[in-house]
Amino acid sequence: MLKFSISLQTAVISLAVSCPLLLVAALGSATRFLSDVGCFLFEESSLNFTA
Repeated sequence: MLKFSISLQTAVISLAVSCPLLLVAALGSATRFLSDVGCFLFEESSLNFTA
């Protein structure tokens, strides 16, 4: 029973550590994606204005 509770504690700790890291990675990639889309849309609209 003690071994089970230790492994459970380890799993909880690793989840607590990996969740914020995953969240930061997801936010970073989402931000990069949104900025790429924004740049693309801005370039498209500026090309349309000059034409």
